Amino acid sequence: MLFRRHEGPLTALDVDLLALGVAQGAALTEGPVAELDKALGGALSSIAAEEGFEGREGQSLLLHTLGRVTARRVMLIGVGKDADTDRTLGALAARRARDLGVQSLGFAAGGYSLELGVRLGAYRYEKWRTEGVKPNKLATVVTAAAGGEAEAVAAAVSLARDLVNGPPVDITPTKLAETAQAIAAEGGLEVRIFDKAALTGKGMNLLLAVSAGSDQEPRLIHLTYRAPGATDATPSVALVGKGLTFDAGGLNLKPSGSIEDMKMDMAGGAAVLAAMKAIAALKPAGIVVHGIVPSSENLTGGSAYKLGDVFKSYLGKTVEIMNTDAEGRLILADALAYANEQKPREIIDLATLTGAICVALGNDRAGIFSNSDAIAAAVQAAGDAAGEAFWRMPLDRTLWKQMKSDVADMKNVGKRWGGAITGALFLDQYIGTTPWVHLDIAGPAWAESAEGHISKGGTGFGVLTLLEYVKAAGARLA
Repeated sequence: MLFRRHEGPLTALDVDLLALGVAQGAALTEGPVAELDKALGGALSSIAAEEGFEGREGQSLLLHTLGRVTARRVMLIGVGKDADTDRTLGALAARRARDLGVQSLGFAAGGYSLELGVRLGAYRYEKWRTEGVKPNKLATVVTAAAGGEAEAVAAAVSLARDLVNGPPVDITPTKLAETAQAIAAEGGLEVRIFDKAALTGKGMNLLLAVSAGSDQEPRLIHLTYRAPGATDATPSVALVGKGLTFDAGGLNLKPSGSIEDMKMDMAGGAAVLAAMKAIAALKPAGIVVHGIVPSSENLTGGSAYKLGDVFKSYLGKTVEIMNTDAEGRLILADALAYANEQKPREIIDLATLTGAICVALGNDRAGIFSNSDAIAAAVQAAGDAAGEAFWRMPLDRTLWKQMKSDVADMKNVGKRWGGAITGALFLDQYIGTTPWVHLDIAGPAWAESAEGHISKGGTGFGVLTLLEYVKAAGARLA
């Protein structure tokens, strides 16, 4: 899509569709809506009253202008009470424009949020469809102000969505590694890929154990961004994402109804790779960023790891396997220990770790667990700026007694109650004293339907928050 700015009256804007956002409960007697309504002889306000248009999110009202203004059609779009109404407007308008088959779309508003909304709203994953595909004819978007970084950010979120939506036969650990190499080549990042032999040599036995039942070899991916002029004294942060490209549950096989969408179990890893793509394009100052993704499948082959097995982690701690479907924490444990070796000032991990977090917070909000109030506040502020919802959960160490093992340093799972907390406590064992945040994104990483700028399927959740966090980290940690 080509974005360009316009000047002059809205009545002269030459587009197929002119979209105007209306907040819930707002009057139609002022601003751009009133300007168009006057030019259309009061038709907008009259029809809105007849149709009960109140500005609720998702409501729309389409009017053919019949030559009374230059735009061929005008649409009122309800943006509800969303704090970021421009992003919601852009996303909803882009979807309607695509459905209507228009080639040009105009707005009275403009800027980063609007353009980001348009680009994210226009997203659809149709790579594998051969029938019923309606081409996107939208080629030109006209706004009142430039969108700044929106194109690079939207491209990153779309990459995360593509990776999560892709079939597991295609999106394998090897494919994630190849994606990382392409990101590095495009953005000038450093990249290291550890294959099975290298992981064996390093003693990353938890990652190797999870992957043992699959013919697909595991990978550990490490991308590094260094800000222009970075030195050894430049503060660094590590972003670690769970890259479980398909989770069958291992010998604790998931039942029907719980296994079908498990291609999305690498959403945390996809978010980290996508964030590194955007970071390379935006080049935030004063920071070094490590993007680390442990990746494997968790299947049921003859060599799959078993209940009662004990493995020594990369850090040296031993783990007794009590549930093979508590695998994400295992591959993250080795990756977090590796991340700590890079001596970052702070670590953030993202993972679709537990169903328990969805029970606690629903499907639209992610849980924050942290050993540091300062980094927890920084991530919460980044989420607020990004428009992604989080809620801080207690890292209740009194529950650790559930994880004690008779034969090893710890078990990989505790009791049913407090499962999201015990999962976070397991990861905490591999952090040491480094300020750390664990984001359990099991709910918002996947959506059953499109809403606002969120797409159906993989949402790309976490990418926007990571970018906001990294952009502020250089100054905050200096």
